[in-house]
Amino acid sequence: ACMKVWEFMEMIHSRSYTYIIKNVYANPSEIFDTILQDPKILERATSVTESYDDFISSAAEYASSNMWRHVLDEVPVAESTLYELKRKLYRAVANVNILEGIRFYVSFACSFAFGELKLMEGSAKIISLISRDENQHLVITQNILNKWRQGDDPDMQKIAAEEESWVIKTFESAVNQEKLWAEKTPSQDSNFDELRKIWEEMDRIEPLTPIIVRNEKG
Repeated sequence: ACMKVWEFMEMIHSRSYTYIIKNVYANPSEIFDTILQDPKILERATSVTESYDDFISSAAEYASSNMWRHVLDEVPVAESTLYELKRKLYRAVANVNILEGIRFYVSFACSFAFGELKLMEGSAKIISLISRDENQHLVITQNILNKWRQGDDPDMQKIAAEEESWVIKTFESAVNQEKLWAEKTPSQDSNFDELRKIWEEMDRIEPLTPIIVRNEKG
């Protein structure tokens, strides 16, 4: 039920972004068509979707095989295959957590900044509602990760310990990519308070990444 509500939220977000673009550009296709030509957008998209694609592909392969039957029979190769599939699931959920917690906020801050200047206030209000939803998704994924770390699934508890360095590295990469992405928004030395705040937050988060990953309680 939770995932279905999340799916519905994402559909509303997609339509909202389209609505915003259509109200700014007479021909929105000019913007949408250039998205897949922007190296920074492609780099960010690849780093986000790589773990998803890996898990989805492996899960589909596992589901279409008889490997699950061999897991029930405690066949070592089958158990190892399931363990690695769980690892890919862990990475995918961790990536969602990073996406919801970090990756949106430079763009969000830019929209909020326009609202501060009494420009595109309607769009800023829409983005604020989307931001509220993303915070809920952040809490959901953090609770899932915390449950796994606490032993909700013994395999996942072990995987969480094994994947700590990967999560830290991915977390730091996301912070650095967002700082680079911020260069495509209005300058950090502008009069936009929200943009200054996001730069300050990025600088604060980066050195704390290992502590956040190890100690975050949701």
